[in-house]
Amino acid sequence: MQSNFQEVFIVIFTSIFLLVLLVGFIVIMLILNQKGRQAQTQELHLMKERYEQELLKSQLEIQENVFGHLSQEIHDNIGQSLTFVALSLLTVPVENNSEAQEYIEESRKALQKAITELRDLSRSLHTDRVTEVGLANSIEFELERLKRTNLYETSVNFVDIRNLLDHQTEIILFRIVQEMLNNIVKHARASKVEVSLSRNADIIVLEITDNGIGFDPEALFAEQENQKGLGLRNIRKRASLIGGTFHIHSVKNSGTAIRITIPVNKQSFHEHNEEIEI
Repeated sequence: MQSNFQEVFIVIFTSIFLLVLLVGFIVIMLILNQKGRQAQTQELHLMKERYEQELLKSQLEIQENVFGHLSQEIHDNIGQSLTFVALSLLTVPVENNSEAQEYIEESRKALQKAITELRDLSRSLHTDRVTEVGLANSIEFELERLKRTNLYETSVNFVDIRNLLDHQTEIILFRIVQEMLNNIVKHARASKVEVSLSRNADIIVLEITDNGIGFDPEALFAEQENQKGLGLRNIRKRASLIGGTFHIHSVKNSGTAIRITIPVNKQSFHEHNEEIEI
């Protein structure tokens, strides 16, 4: 009797032991499978990020090349043609104080204004200018163009950040400022615009504020989620591409403030992207 009880006990114990092993094996397999899926998801996410960064980098390079060609075309052809027309108007034989002279003088002034605006546009588009005069001076130039419309009060508050950022980073920051100023002109209905550049320890801070009608940032980001083109989402990606962060605060009828931070001691644009490719 005791022998039968021992046999039954051994069978039950062995069955329980095997069942525990089986359950443990299944649990381990599930954990490994879950980890594998997480690793695969993370790898796919990283691949998507690399692809988007490379795509954005290519788009920015193409854009700068196009801007460079446009700048040269405006300077070499359109600007010179308008200058020739303006000079030709000076040689038109008309009597002093006549109606024709007044008309020609007004036309010459309009042409001269167009030539000045085209020259400013050419400078604004040319990448090399940002490298030559620096980020701060380039931004001041853009604000001066805005101020000359007599529609905006502009102000700047800059600290010296020369040699703290590489040239590619300065160019991308400048294009971001241009895009935000363009958005202000198109949508903000503002009368005051302020841009500041400051340094906080090892961080460069770029801020753009206006007193316009404001908007709901989350709603706009959601609206632009499936849209192509240069919206706030792509501006955020640009900031991320150069190792920076992008923050926007806006309230309806209370203006908008945009803040971009860039580390001073960051890697150069090229090193950052080479590391991503590894």
